[in-house]
Parts: sequence; structure tokens; C-alpha cells
Amino acid sequence: MQKKFIKISLAGDLGSGKTTVGALLAERFSAEKYSTGTIQRKIALEMGMTTLELNQYMERHHEIDKMIDDGLCALEGEEKNLIIDSRMAWHFVPSSFAVYMQAEPLVSAARILAAGRASEHFESVEEAAASIRARRASEAARYETLYGVNICDMENYDYVVDTTYVPPETVAEHIAAHFEAAAAGKTFPRYELCPARLYPYGQEEGEPAFFEEKGHCFIARGAKAIAERIRAGAPLIALERAEKGEGACTAAAVRAWEERTGVRFPALPACAE
Repeated sequence: MQKKFIKISLAGDLGSGKTTVGALLAERFSAEKYSTGTIQRKIALEMGMTTLELNQYMERHHEIDKMIDDGLCALEGEEKNLIIDSRMAWHFVPSSFAVYMQAEPLVSAARILAAGRASEHFESVEEAAASIRARRASEAARYETLYGVNICDMENYDYVVDTTYVPPETVAEHIAAHFEAAAAGKTFPRYELCPARLYPYGQEEGEPAFFEEKGHCFIARGAKAIAERIRAGAPLIALERAEKGEGACTAAAVRAWEERTGVRFPALPACAE
């Protein structure tokens, strides 16, 4: 019987913790870790550029992308356990369990600032956040042009996890559990979000689901079940994505939700101010 090798690909927001979580998963599964981000940062240093400048350079010089992506394609046939940290591994290594790691932009920026990488030097969280947005836009445009894919479409991934308010150990545990569930042929909601990212909006009943609008996540249905899970101490809430329906998010509704669940939101969405 042919051995089935473990392959998990990690894409995600800059500063979402892919490097740390990837190392934890590699240890758990006795896997080799492969990171295109590390390769890109090395190239940036060698060329005397920041990572944003390299991304903008690569928009006009596709030979660097080809070199990196050829390396990714070769991983599909590798007979070894692999944890692959790469924006495009879900596309070039289709047999991998594809994970997307999300994080609130200012939290991501603070993490990158604290990391102090030589190719990612910033004076403030705001400067880091602006660079993240610009780099993300550059990457999305480049991959759309080169390969006709949308790296921002979460339907490309098997599992989407929010890392904003949970430690990397918890994120790694959840990724491992979902990988093992998928390997066993089990189904599960595609998304898991932190309670403090979910604003009240829609129906009390139904299976938990959310919609996203202007960078914020709102409960579309299943508020009763979500509240119960939050009160039980769940660090992440499993949900499906849904269309925006009837409902409202007001300052009073947010305050009532905080009282009901114990969640404390860092800020109000514009619609509730």
C-alpha cells in the first residue's frame, strides 16, 4: 500500500502568524517546512529592497515569480511530509490541505513591527499597516495577471482560521484537527473566527453563519448558538459564509451582545457608531 504523505499549505494575511504556526505544525507532523516568504525576503535583502519594493519590482519582472513557483510545482510530487508557507501553494500543490490564516490589519501590523525583520523595517504600526495593504494589492494584481486566480477568494481554501486573538499553539491545534477531519472524509464549516471579530446583526436561530462588509464580520444567523459557544469559552467559532440578510448592527445591539456574551470589542464598526 502506498504511503500517503501529509501536505498542508498555509496562505494568509501578512502578520497572521504563518511562520510560527508552520513551525508548530512541522514539529507535530514530523514534516519539512517550505516557505516562499523566506525565499522572497532573502531575495529582497540581496537586491537591497524592502519586501514591498520587491513585490512592486516583480510586477514588471516575472522571472522571479517563475523561479519561486517552479519550486512550488515540484512539491506536488515530493514523497515527504510538508508544511508549505506560500500564497500560491493551494494552486500549485493541489493535493495539499489548503489553509488561509486571517488577522485584523492593525494586529497584523503590530506583529510585523515587533518581528523586526531586516526587509520589513517600519517606524509605526500605521506605516506597517499601510505597507501590508500595498503589498497585498501588489500580490493580488500580480497573481491575477500571471495565473488568472484571485488569492483573496476564500473559496479557494479548505479551511479559513482567524488568528487575531488566539495564540499560535491554538491555531496550530485547530489546523491539525481540521486536516485530520478532512483526511478522514469528514465535513466541517469552512470558517473559524474569533468571538471579538463577530458583530451582532442577524437572526437568532439557524446554523451559525456570517457575512463580511467593509472589513468587518457580522452574524447573519445562529446568534443563539454562537452566544452559547462564546459563553462556554470557545476561542474560535465555526461558521459558514452567508449573504447579508435582514437585521441591523447598532451601538445598543453591540453593548447588549457584550453583556450577553462577555465579549469586548476593540472598536465599533461604522454602521454602529
